[in-house]
Amino acid sequence: MFSSHAVINLEGWEGATFYQEFTWETGDPAEPVDLTDVTARMQVRADVADDDPVFDLTTENGGIIILSPATDGKYAIFLTPAQTLGICPDHEKRSLVYDLFFDHGIDNDTGMQQRGKFTFNPAVTRAD
Repeated sequence: MFSSHAVINLEGWEGATFYQEFTWETGDPAEPVDLTDVTARMQVRADVADDDPVFDLTTENGGIIILSPATDGKYAIFLTPAQTLGICPDHEKRSLVYDLFFDHGIDNDTGMQQRGKFTFNPAVTRAD
């Protein structure tokens, strides 16, 4: 199985870039997982039962980045300021849920890498 099921809560700010790097390691002693030829997808929703995602991030659209060299097991989640602008209606803190899946491309080996809450804080400083 190609997954770790880690629970990782994320925190971002309305109207700001969100960029966070991760390293996937496994074993004892821990060794990085080779992410060569891996694709990823992540959806963020207000509630797990909601039909429409707030964010739909993939390696194809640049929302999930496999960092070089892929053999180091490093990847990042990336949202632009334009994507996070207005994410907090009425400037209230917003708590969302997410999960991120990796597809190894071998024998349909897809697995959940991580999941958790994705909290966005309202911005005091805003564009005019």
